[in-house]
Amino acid sequence: MRPELSIIIVNYNTSELLKKCIASIKQETKGVGYEIIVVDNGSTVGMPETLPNAQVIRNKENVGFAKAVNQGIEKANGEFI
Repeated sequence: MRPELSIIIVNYNTSELLKKCIASIKQETKGVGYEIIVVDNGSTVGMPETLPNAQVIRNKENVGFAKAVNQGIEKANGEFI
């Protein structure tokens, strides 16, 4: 089933903020079908090994915010991004 919303998060060395962001999404999206796409922009520290319920795209280097968002959009299945 196609999710209503695709949420794209660009991460760079922010493990704790990323975990809090995903926890907030889970808490605040009751009744909304969604998917989470995390684009890691070449983090050298701070990227969790696993992120339950999230697709992860791992870049070997920091490709910049806009390109990382576009990578997430290419994988998105939601009606809204």
